[in-house]
Amino acid sequence: MAKATYVNEGETIVYTATQAVAYGDVVTVGTAHIGIALADIPAQGTGVVNLKGVWEFPAKEADAIVAGADVFWDPTAGVITAAKGTGGIAAGIAMTAKEASTVGTVEVKIG
Repeated sequence: MAKATYVNEGETIVYTATQAVAYGDVVTVGTAHIGIALADIPAQGTGVVNLKGVWEFPAKEADAIVAGADVFWDPTAGVITAAKGTGGIAAGIAMTAKEASTVGTVEVKIG
């Protein structure tokens, strides 16, 4: 039978940046997840990215976001959205709400 070896709790990973990343930047991990850079990472360098926790993000102005709903990261616009849309990446679960047609932020539990 194949065995697995424990590595860590999985809250962070070592991430290799294809372009420079600043502290707090949202990065795409694979094609279906996001993480948050915990330090500046130079292009082609490695650094630590957090994959869990509740983070505050800018939210798409037009969208109503309901607490408890699945939300998505739009890497082009740099905002959380209520619907996946083209190129959207699952971000996590909204912990706070935001009304439609308002500028605001939303707290999201990632991971």
